[in-house]
Parts: sequence; C-alpha cells; structure tokens
Amino acid sequence: MTTSSQFLLTFLLNACWQILLVTVLAVFASWLFRNSPARYRHWIWVAALLLSFGLPLTTSSQLLKSAVVQRSAIATPATIEDEITPLIPTPSEKVTTTNASEPFLLSRTLGFVLFVGYLLILSYSTFRLFSAWFSARRLKLAACSIDQDERIAWAIERCTASLGSTDVQICTSTDIEAPVTIGARRPLVIFPDSLMSETDDEVLLSALGHELIHVKRRDYAFNLFYEILFLPLSFHPAAGLIRRRIRQTRELSCDELVAERILNAEVYARSLVQLASSVPTLRRLSATTTVGIADADILEARIMSLLKKSKLDTRKKRMILIGVSLLLLVPCFAAASYAMKFDLQPKATVVNQEPKQEKQRKEPDRTDVRGQMDMEKVREMKEKMEADPAFREEILRKQAFEIQARGLKQAALAKVARISMDQAIQIATAQKAGTVMQCSLEASHWKELGQLADDAVVFYQIQLVGSDDVETGGVTHIWVNAVDGSIVKTEKELPRKPRPE
Repeated sequence: MTTSSQFLLTFLLNACWQILLVTVLAVFASWLFRNSPARYRHWIWVAALLLSFGLPLTTSSQLLKSAVVQRSAIATPATIEDEITPLIPTPSEKVTTTNASEPFLLSRTLGFVLFVGYLLILSYSTFRLFSAWFSARRLKLAACSIDQDERIAWAIERCTASLGSTDVQICTSTDIEAPVTIGARRPLVIFPDSLMSETDDEVLLSALGHELIHVKRRDYAFNLFYEILFLPLSFHPAAGLIRRRIRQTRELSCDELVAERILNAEVYARSLVQLASSVPTLRRLSATTTVGIADADILEARIMSLLKKSKLDTRKKRMILIGVSLLLLVPCFAAASYAMKFDLQPKATVVNQEPKQEKQRKEPDRTDVRGQMDMEKVREMKEKMEADPAFREEILRKQAFEIQARGLKQAALAKVARISMDQAIQIATAQKAGTVMQCSLEASHWKELGQLADDAVVFYQIQLVGSDDVETGGVTHIWVNAVDGSIVKTEKELPRKPRPE
C-alpha cells in the first residue's frame, strides 16, 4: 500500500508541472510551424501527448522499481547468532544524518482528497469514453447500406482514382447530422440522410473525400489510442488542450490532403461552408470515438488554412523540424531529473505526556548536575595542564595518537564496507519506522591498530526512535551489516530507572 500510494502521489504531483511544461513547449513549437502544412503541427501535438504521459510515468516507475529492489534486499536478512560487542565510538565518530532520498511527506487528509478526486475524474472520463464507444457501435449497427446510386458510385470512383484502392462501406443514418467514420479493421463511412439529397456534386465529393482520407490515415484507430492515453491525464486542463489541438490539426491535415488530391482548394473551401450552412450545429455524434468532417469547431481556421499557401521551402522546414524536436525532447528529459518524490505521512501515535511532565517537575534535573560536574573536570584538567608542562605534553601526545588511530580505523572500515550510510539507514527504517538519531560505522573485532581480525564483522550501528519508543522513552539500536546489508541484530534500550531515595 505504501508503494502504491507513493507511486500515485508522485505521478499526480509531478504530472501537474511536467504536463504544463510540455504544453508550453508544444505551443511554441506549433507557432514555429504556423506557415507549414498542418500535418507537422499534428505530429507536434501527438508528441506532446506522448511526452505528457511518458514523463510522469517514467519518474513514478523508477521510484517503484527502487522500492521493490529495496524490499527484496531486506526481505531475507541473514541471521548471525554470535554476540557482537561493538566498539564504543567517540563523539566525533557519531554522525547525525538524514536520508537525502526521502520523499516529501503530505498529510494523510490531503493525500486522501487527492486520491478520491483523481479516482472520481478518472471514473467519469472512463465512463464517457465507454458511453461514446457504445453509442458509436449502436450507430454502426443501425446504419443502412446505400443501394446502387450513380452519384455515390461516381464520387467513390473519383476518390479511388486520386487516393488509391480503399476498402470501405458507405451507409446512411437518420441519427447524425454530419458524415462520420467508424471502425478500425472494417471502416464504415456513414452519411446523414440529408446529405444524400444534396444536389451539388462538389459538396458530396468533398464530404466523401474527407472521410476516405480519415480511412487512409487510420484516424479512427489512432484517435481511440489517444483517448485511452488521455484517460490518466484527464485531470489536467493542459492535457485537454493538447487533445483539442490533436483533433483540430487532424482535420486541417485531412482538408489539405483533399485539396491536394481530390478538389481544388477554393472549391473544397466553398463546399465546407455549404456543409456548415446545411448542418447548423455541425457537432459530432461522439466526442471521443468517431472521426469526421465536423470534429473540430474551427470552420474559419480551416477555410483560412485552405486558402493560405506555405511560405517555407523544404530546407527551412527540415531545419525547423530538427530544432522543434530538440526543443521538445531536451527540456523534457532535463525535467525528468528534477522530479520529486511524494508520500503520505506515517500515522502518528498520540501519547499522553502529562504524567511524564509531572514526574519531571518532581525529580531534579540530573542532566544539569552531570553537565556541571563535567565542566568542573574540564576546568581542573586545564589548570593542571597549565601548571605541569610534562602533563600537558603527555595529554597532547595522547590526543594526537587518538586522532591517528581514529583515521586508521575509519580507513580500514571504509575499505571493507560495500553499502553507504544512506543505504544502511534505508534498510534500518524499512525494518522499523522511526527518526534516525545517530549512525556510525563500527566493527566487532580488531587484530591490531588499523587492521581487522579475520572473524570481524563490519556494521552500521543506527539509533532511532520509533512511534512505540515515544511512550517508553527508549531508543532502538539496529546493527546493519556493511557488506551485504542484512540485519545483524536489533535491540531496544530502555531508560534507566531512577534510584530510590
């Protein structure tokens, strides 16, 4: 459960800024290709959708993989029965550290709100997708085949001569107001009954040619794939913008192909206007699964695009395409390294501190007394060193020897250790959740100064305070093998009871 919650939180919160970054880059890249064919802009927005899904998914997957590897590393710890008497480290050897790879912790209430909100949005989007798919399927089953019609046969022959052989069936339906294309393996072009009575052959040829272009490009299958890919991103407004731009540039691309291969651009533009006037709403049957001439509500932009000529030559287009590819990919890959990890805060154990505080008021503060005694010893030591030069030289010589011995000891330990201190802390906190107070690298036996014994065990001694230690006031000691990462021993140290007065 912890891994799944961390995975989902990391995916959601990183997707919030990564999708926005991809959208901004795609808007700028599309602007660079504003004078180029629409198919280039269509590719840009499709790439933006793939990156919007791939960036947060890759980040979260890497997190999940590292968590699984860590769990497998501590799932079968090696047990060592020998009693280990660790060396007592000096204060300079004890290191207080925190895990640099710890995730950002969110409150459980906020995490619950995010989970519920995301699941509601995802459920609603999934419901809409399935509803649209079933509606399109019912429309396909209810469509009626067209009898032998000379005008339809002439339009099909004209389009086939320009586009090549196309295996498609033409049907009619009273449930739609604009032509649509349904089906991936066996595509079906459905005309509204009102279009069958159209007397202008150019309008009929424009509608049929546009739908056959959809069939040639396999837009129905690609559109269904994009909608499925959009489902986990449906919570983000920028992802909705990317989906709209994919639809719009797809229709612009089909318009350009019709104008290039079937009809003159001016004639096709005039036919689009006539189709829009004959179908006032010009809306889609389904917002997701069908493709058709009325997919994008940008009639004016489509007319302007048909009448506008490209001003860039092939060489400039190629250079801009290379630049746009780098503009999209390089910042996105760089952004993946700045992804953050998130997780829920562990459940806090509420402990009644009033009895403990009352007890502390009654008992004298032994820490202050011990500190005063230590200060007196230090003062006496300084006075003796100032009065006796030989004693001062002896103390300085011992301090230099201790520093040298400590350096040799740490060098020998670091040479044997195979896991880092951060990894040892991760293993210890996975064994028992809590706050790490101290961590030091030690060994069980020494042959001589700076040389380990043959049976020596090198380990990390970690002191942490868990939720169950708050009430008792104890500290848990965990020894982690510095070579293979196994748990050597775990002990709980309870506070000493005060002596009876």
